[in-house]
Amino acid sequence: MKFLVTSDFHGNHEHINELQQIVSIHKPDAFFYVGDLSPGRWIFETPESASEYLETKFFPVIRALPVKHKYVMPGNTDFITISKAFQEKYQDPAECKFMMDSSLQLEQFNLVFLSIVDYSPYCLKDMEGVNKFEIDQVRLQQSYKESHIFSRDTPTDTSQVVVGSDSLRYDLKYFEVFSNYHAITEPYKSRLNYSIYDRLKNLIDGKPNTIVFSHSPPFNTCADMVSRKNNLHCGSMDVRKAVEDFQPLAVFSGHIHQSVICSEQFRDKINETDIFTTGNTGVDAKYMNKIAVLVYDSETKEAERFIYDLKGEFQYTRNRVYE
Repeated sequence: MKFLVTSDFHGNHEHINELQQIVSIHKPDAFFYVGDLSPGRWIFETPESASEYLETKFFPVIRALPVKHKYVMPGNTDFITISKAFQEKYQDPAECKFMMDSSLQLEQFNLVFLSIVDYSPYCLKDMEGVNKFEIDQVRLQQSYKESHIFSRDTPTDTSQVVVGSDSLRYDLKYFEVFSNYHAITEPYKSRLNYSIYDRLKNLIDGKPNTIVFSHSPPFNTCADMVSRKNNLHCGSMDVRKAVEDFQPLAVFSGHIHQSVICSEQFRDKINETDIFTTGNTGVDAKYMNKIAVLVYDSETKEAERFIYDLKGEFQYTRNRVYE
C-alpha cells in the first residue's frame, strides 16, 4: 500500500487546498493526517469558533479527496470537546475517519493513532498526558505550578474570561481552569495521569505489523530535535520506551515543526523500527509557504519526503525562526 502522511496545518487553508493536487500526483491508497488541525488559539479562542472553521475549510476538502482510506487525528492544539464530536461524526474512512487514541486493522496492519503529547508547561491540557518514564524532573515540577485548563464537555451559561499562565484568554463558559496541578479535580486528573506509555501498550502489545501515528515523536531522534545549535530534543520518553518494548514496524509523527530543519533528516531508527517525521508547519511565517508530505510504501518500507510551494497567504502566523 502507498501511504501519504502530513500534519500540523494549524488551520492553514493554503496547506489544506494543496492536498487535492498532491493526491492527484501521488495517488495514495491511504491518507493520514497526524495532528494539529485547529487554527491558533490566540485568534480562535473557543471550541465553537475552531469547529466552525474546520467544518468550513478542512473537512470538505478531506472528504472530497479521491483516496480509498482517509484518517485524521487531532493534536495538542485541538480541543478535546470538538475532537469527540468529530469522532462521532466522521466514521467512514471512504470519506474521513477521525481517530483519537485508538487503533484499527487495515489489511495486515494494526494502525495505532495517538493524539496525546507530553505534559507541558502550557495551559491547555486537553491533549496531554504524563510520561511514565519521565526524565526531566525539573521541567515536570515546573509544569505542576502552571495553570491547568481543560475544555468543558458542555458549555455553561456564564461567560467570564481569564488569562492563563500562557498569556492566552480562556472563557469559563467553555473551560475549567485550575491554578496548578494539585488543584485539579476528577475526571481531569485521571485523564492527565493515564500515561502515554500505558496508552501505547494497550494499543500495540501483542499485535503484529503495527504502524504508529503519534502526534508526539519519540525522544532523541531526528523527529524531536528542536535546536541544532544546542542539540536539544523534546520528544516523548514514553513513546520511545514503547517503541523499544513493542517494536512496531514504523512510527510517523509531527508536532515538532522544526525537526527536519534542525536535524536535516526526516528518517531515523530505534532498533528495527523506522521513525518518520513530517516536519511540516502551517503556522510559522518563514516556513508556512511550503507544505511537506511523506509518501511511504508499506511493502518496501521506503519513504520519500516531498515539499510543494504554496501560492496564497495565510494570515494567522507566528514569527518563529529555528536554528
